[in-house]
Order: sequence, then C-alpha cells, then structure tokens
Amino acid sequence: MRRFLLPFLAIVIFYSESIFATFSPVEMFGDTRFLVPRFLFIFLIFLSIYYQRNAGYIYGFVFGFMYDVFFTGVIGVYMFLFPALIYAARFILRYINQNAVVTGLIGLFLMAALEFLVYQFNLLIGVAGIDFQTFLNQRLYSTLLFNALFILIAAYPLKMWMTALRKSQFDD
Repeated sequence: MRRFLLPFLAIVIFYSESIFATFSPVEMFGDTRFLVPRFLFIFLIFLSIYYQRNAGYIYGFVFGFMYDVFFTGVIGVYMFLFPALIYAARFILRYINQNAVVTGLIGLFLMAALEFLVYQFNLLIGVAGIDFQTFLNQRLYSTLLFNALFILIAAYPLKMWMTALRKSQFDD
C-alpha cells in the first residue's frame, strides 16, 4: 500500500497545478500577472534530494512527458528539462547544506531557469507572444513569488515525509 502513496501524491500535485492555474491571470498593482504553479517541479526536486535520486529522474521524465502532453503543444520540452534541472539541483546540493530552506531556494532558482528556458524555446519556435521585459514583469516574478509561498507551506512537511519514507523503505 505504501508503494502507491508516492505516485498517488505526484498525480494529485500534477492535477492540482491545473486547479491553481484557473486563478491566473490576476490583476495586481494595475497590471496583469500570470501565476504559474510549479508545485510538481518543487515536489520532484524534494523527491530526488530527500527520497531517491533515480526516483526523481524517473518521475521527472514521466511527469515531464505528461506535462508536455496535457499542457503544451510541443512534446519533449518539459520531458527533457525536468530531469536536467533535477540533476542540476542534485549537483548544487552536493556541495552545500541540504536543509529544507536551501533546497527551496535552489528550487526557486531552478524554477526561474525552467521558466526562462521554456520562454526561450517558445521564442525560438515562434509561439511566444511577449517580449522579454513583459515576460519578466508579468510572468516570472509573480510565478516565483506564488511558488515561494507554496515552498514556505510545503517544504518542511515534504522533507520530513520523504525522509521518513526513505527510512521506512530501508526498514522493510
């Protein structure tokens, strides 16, 4: 039964992103802001750091593919970027302290990289309808702030749960 808990939670987080995306765009400070939930990405980083490295890569690949199928018209962008950025997170966190705060900050930094790379790819293929300054002001800053709030709420419980899950796996 415990073996299905992790995939079930990942699927719930995957679908919760689309629920939270219905609240976007919002009017804030006299401008339209897009709040893009990246809860799954944060979950995947915490999964690879505090549970198992290979599980993070596999879930990143599978859910990246699902993200491409359900939310984008181009197959392969998220399927490639999720595992690559999870690898970057593991590489960075190998050299610094792995507590929930640092992992969350690294997650925000890599989320900014994810948003920037997706924007650049969309610009390359000609489907990005906004310039870079508009991207920064209307999408990136508000997305990072929105997801920072999620990290503040979920980082410590995710870390504790995944650490306990890893320990219980070795006890069985």
